[in-house]
Amino acid sequence: MAAYKKVALYASYQTGECLPGYVRFALSHLAQTDFHVVLLTNKRPLSEESLKFIADNDIELFLTQNHGFDFGMWHRYLQLKVQSPASNGSQGAIGSLDRLLVLNDSIVYFQDNFAKFFAEAEKRDADVVSLTQSDEIAPHLQSFFLYMKQPALGAFFMHLFETPEQEDFESTVRLMEVGLSEKFAEAEVSIDSIYRTKDKPLFASQELIEQGAGFIKRKLLQRRFTFSEKKHFIRMGYKKLLNVDYAGIIKSAGLAPDFNETWIPTPIDSSLKYGADLVWEGAFDKVGWPLLRTAIKAKYKMLGKTLEGDEYR
Repeated sequence: MAAYKKVALYASYQTGECLPGYVRFALSHLAQTDFHVVLLTNKRPLSEESLKFIADNDIELFLTQNHGFDFGMWHRYLQLKVQSPASNGSQGAIGSLDRLLVLNDSIVYFQDNFAKFFAEAEKRDADVVSLTQSDEIAPHLQSFFLYMKQPALGAFFMHLFETPEQEDFESTVRLMEVGLSEKFAEAEVSIDSIYRTKDKPLFASQELIEQGAGFIKRKLLQRRFTFSEKKHFIRMGYKKLLNVDYAGIIKSAGLAPDFNETWIPTPIDSSLKYGADLVWEGAFDKVGWPLLRTAIKAKYKMLGKTLEGDEYR
């Protein structure tokens, strides 16, 4: 890594031998920038076509175990390539690295805005720039895209090397993603995001698209939500966002000329499962949640405790 001043680590978990079109789109456009691009993905056989694409775009391939989500992949790659600053307290252990971009395939980039993102990040005074930030759990940068300048690298490396890889998604968000912003604050590393939204980012995809962001969360296109996540949408008053035609929205916004419409991820549930979900979602929205909300508010009032959360206002 010492030979590269700018490195982009793209973490991707997939099951097939072929790289999905939206992954190839992101990688190919990243490769057109002045960053050295590394594809970090779970160990599996890759097709000849995929290997040729990787070679043709001068992308480094790092096959690794599926553990710890994106933070686990970044950790294992960096552990092999550089010496942890925590081991000797020296920034020099990072070598000549000046810019580090970490991102993952939870986002579908349907427009090529990487050069715009990088230019905007460089204009900001902040040491770390993300695309969006959230205040859920605690204020933090969302880790699906983190553009880090040299002053932030020490804190990032220390966080990766000192915090164990997590076994589940919720712990990864709390300890790795939210915890990273806490580590930045402790180290007096300044942070910022390119886009700001009126709603929480999870509920603001259409607003981001209208701002020209050119990306969307893959789980929205796939309607890939857990039961708890669906209840969260409803509790926060965003039931309608669970079933929006996001594919139609991004097509209306305009796909890049080299982004094939067939690359847009499709819903994973069968029509039967989708229909059943619509029934319980409607019942929970109209009856279940209002009754539960009233009961919770009454209990806290009786106990004289303060009830926090936007969904209770």
